[in-house]
Amino acid sequence: MAALVLGSLALGAGLVLLGGMLRSSVSSVSSWRQQRRDRRHQAMLRVREEGHRRLWSGDFDTATRSLQRYVEHHPRDLDAVLALASTYEACGELETARRLLEAARSQLGSEPKLLHHLGLLALRRGNAGAAIDWLQEAARLEPDSPRLLADLCAALAAEGRFTEAVQVAQRHVAVEREPVRRADAEETLLAMRYRAADADATGGEHALRRLLGEAPDFLPAIVALAGRARAAGDVRTAERLYRDAIRRKPSGVLLERLTALHASTGQAERSLPILRDACAGNRLAAPRLALARTLVATGKHSAAEAELAELVKDTPAYRAEGVDVTPERDLVAGELALARGHDREAATLLGRAAMGGHRPFAYACRRCGRESVEWRDRCACGVYGTFEWCVAQPVAERDAATTPATDSAAVG
Repeated sequence: MAALVLGSLALGAGLVLLGGMLRSSVSSVSSWRQQRRDRRHQAMLRVREEGHRRLWSGDFDTATRSLQRYVEHHPRDLDAVLALASTYEACGELETARRLLEAARSQLGSEPKLLHHLGLLALRRGNAGAAIDWLQEAARLEPDSPRLLADLCAALAAEGRFTEAVQVAQRHVAVEREPVRRADAEETLLAMRYRAADADATGGEHALRRLLGEAPDFLPAIVALAGRARAAGDVRTAERLYRDAIRRKPSGVLLERLTALHASTGQAERSLPILRDACAGNRLAAPRLALARTLVATGKHSAAEAELAELVKDTPAYRAEGVDVTPERDLVAGELALARGHDREAATLLGRAAMGGHRPFAYACRRCGRESVEWRDRCACGVYGTFEWCVAQPVAERDAATTPATDSAAVG
């Protein structure tokens, strides 16, 4: 009996010892497996961070390889997916980026960041309609996102849906809190209101007048209203719009349109009193050049010569201020010489004007420095009402902006 009891105790002890050993082995194996998973996870995180770092530094090939490796194992990591899409975009592989993002959407659902990126990608691919759909869906999920609203407004404008763009721009202004970005949003709202009014053939004139009442120096609205009046044969209204705006600020496009208006009716001399008023009390080059050119056109050669003499006298001061008036001055002097029959002198002056620092009476954007041979209501940089005669802007101010595009076709 005693032996049986001792045997049972020994067997129990052995079983307990065996169970402990098994539990210890299982725990060790689980711990080893967890450590291996942790090491793999940490290694993948390092791959992810390397991809982000390479993307930031501009090494897109390495970034793509690293992020591809990571996303294959973690397809639900939204930030990594967006980073990989950005590397594809940077390499010009827009279709690959689109497929990646749409595959991610099937797994992650309607994530605002993902929808936003899809919208921007569609806009970059020239598909504004698809961009609007993506961005509208994202904006429904994040209705107070200033960035989403700004991009949705841009997509609507690209599609020519300016009335809807106005509504989105108004929402953007309402939710934007950062002062500088709010000012940009208000500028965009003004531009969208102008585009919506200008596109309306029936009620657009009333909308443009209301817009001009709120922003009297917004050049696109002034030019559009005056253009409508001139097209309707209402020369007096067009003249009044130009004259009133010139009195506030003699912008190049206003001077150019006013003199062209009067020249088209055979009454070029009607511009002279307005131009003289624009020159009074200041030493601005633009109105003085316009006055001298109009004096040549009206046959008042002595008066034009006197104005040009004043411009020659002031040229060193203009140059010190960074304003180059030489091409315009040479052009007007060449036109005067031609009107007087001095052909050789005219050829010299006109040739010199053509070889100047910029095309005579060309326009440049105050924001980015792009140049155009004609005035545009909108620059390719996306800003409205910033084109001004080159002689009205310091050269250093334009050179400090982006590299100018001198072909007028480059300015949309």
